[in-house]
Amino acid sequence: MAKNKIFILLAALMILAVNIAYVSAAFVDITSVEVNGGDQSAVTAGETLAVRVGFSALENATDVRIKAWISGSRENSVSSERFDVYPGGAYSKLFAVQVPSDIDPTENLYLMVEIESQNGGFGDSISIPLKAQRESYVVEILDVNVDSKVQSGNNLALDIVLKNRGAHDAEDTFVRATIQALGVEGRAYFGDMSPVDQPLRSGSNDRLDKEDTSERRLLLNIPSDARPGVYTLQIEAYNGDSSTVLTKKISILGAGDNSMVVSSTNSKTFGVGDTAAYSITLVNSGNKIKVYELMAEYSDDNLNVDIDESVIAVPAGTSKTVKVEVSAQKAGKYNFAVNVNSGSELIKSQQFISNVQGSSAGSAFSGNTAVVLTIVLAIIFVVLLVVLIVLLTRKPEKSQELSESYY
Repeated sequence: MAKNKIFILLAALMILAVNIAYVSAAFVDITSVEVNGGDQSAVTAGETLAVRVGFSALENATDVRIKAWISGSRENSVSSERFDVYPGGAYSKLFAVQVPSDIDPTENLYLMVEIESQNGGFGDSISIPLKAQRESYVVEILDVNVDSKVQSGNNLALDIVLKNRGAHDAEDTFVRATIQALGVEGRAYFGDMSPVDQPLRSGSNDRLDKEDTSERRLLLNIPSDARPGVYTLQIEAYNGDSSTVLTKKISILGAGDNSMVVSSTNSKTFGVGDTAAYSITLVNSGNKIKVYELMAEYSDDNLNVDIDESVIAVPAGTSKTVKVEVSAQKAGKYNFAVNVNSGSELIKSQQFISNVQGSSAGSAFSGNTAVVLTIVLAIIFVVLLVVLIVLLTRKPEKSQELSESYY
């Protein structure tokens, strides 16, 4: 019995201590809360509320702040800056509180306001009932899943999710996706969406299965001649009652992003009259066949550059090698390039150097032989000419008559 009395006494003391602590912590008193300039309680989904909180200080407190939020979304609460209060002082603070766009009009909604100090002391709190409603017709682009990069000539896939945020059915809803700079457009039908999910009741035939969201995939074909760069992708969801637009940035990659041009050597030394062979390897790491055009670029007429195949098709994931033959009529150092194009895009300008010497062994030999033969033939011609002249100008000898003498 004595133990029970002691226990009751201790419990009473604990309750008294908690009450005293609570009372001492209540250092302010909320006197008024105005919504949008008055006591308005009807709010719309997605709306920003102007909330003014009036309160009076009951005692000194430092680092006081006010928090406000809509019930069910405390993680999106807004807070005032910290300030000090003094007994008898009247204060007022203004907030901008965002109403969630996904509110359910059938649920009770409250504006929550709380005042506290930095050390965790509780000041005062209040909850204001709100009458939540939606705009009649609102379609939201809830999500767009799309790659930020796409290869020219490929399809750009957009996975789009729409949600009906309005109070009525969103009927015959479409989505149009465009890249205006390229003249590209695609459209998909998303159908009807109800204001809230309406699953089919078990055993009931009088209610259709309706949802407030709809998801589709939309494909945009990027032209193969699209210039590489960053483009604006516009996504518009619309029906007969509403329209909403979302934009994203898309990087379009050219053929060069999936192509590689390599050469085993870029410089060779050879003689006048000789031919040097260079090689260029084209690598297509993309997922489509690519056609490359090779063009020689040089400014000296004494140089001759011959490309084995000027137009070559390289299947996806493969490579091909092209031979380039070079010769020169004069000695010197020559610079030339082979430009590799795919469509209208320059993939790479491969640079080469040819060091051409005065003569090569073969050309020197053949040159000297020709000179010697020319000289020999000239000498023979002169000798024959002289002999011919001598023969033509020589007088014939007179014949001597033989006579007999008789004595």
